[in-house]
Amino acid sequence: MSRPFEVYDPKDNVALRRVLFAIELIDAVTLNRISQGIKEVKAHGLRGKPIINTSGFFVWLDEDIDQLQKISINPGVLPYEETERSLVQLNLERDSAQGKWPLTSIELSPRADYPFTTGITGLRGRLVEAYGSPPRPVSDADVYLRWLDQDGNWHDSPTRCHTTANGGDFVAILRFAPTDDPQLDATGNLTVRLRFRRGADERGTADLSIPQGRVESPSTPNQFVFAWDELVP
Repeated sequence: MSRPFEVYDPKDNVALRRVLFAIELIDAVTLNRISQGIKEVKAHGLRGKPIINTSGFFVWLDEDIDQLQKISINPGVLPYEETERSLVQLNLERDSAQGKWPLTSIELSPRADYPFTTGITGLRGRLVEAYGSPPRPVSDADVYLRWLDQDGNWHDSPTRCHTTANGGDFVAILRFAPTDDPQLDATGNLTVRLRFRRGADERGTADLSIPQGRVESPSTPNQFVFAWDELVP
């Protein structure tokens, strides 16, 4: 998700210098802009560090853009996953006709320890290679939820999360648009499927029933533990 943003009359000498590009960090759960508390937003290959402007954008000032390799984001203690963006995933073209500057918006996926509030729908779980003792966790697999609508069609949630490196733990959430119409059963639960991806290989669970407006967490040690070798394409 990227777009240009307007640069208004500067109020200090730093702002008078030419903006190279900017990054906007978005909480994927609340869609709020995040600017404070992030440990590091790094432009690999550039000398300069970003400044945070009054709008909460991370802004880099003019230097040789050809040296830029990628952007990495380390949220530190904030409950988001670390992430990177390659050059092709960044908006680096200035709209000279309208006087706008390059801005890339990046959604920060929640970690499994994210403090969800009431109204967020999702599921916490764990992915292992196979059931056994002890089960080997699957690390850094993509995970997302697929949900069923009233017409029997399946839809993918836009938020992608990852299993943790140590335990294979994950959280997957749903984010509905105002026009979305999910199917609810007699108890008010949603029908969903978990989808996992490792490289080019993607697999998923059978249908699951979860309550709307709550992030389900395991109530027993083995609940919501999924084995890669038992998932289906």
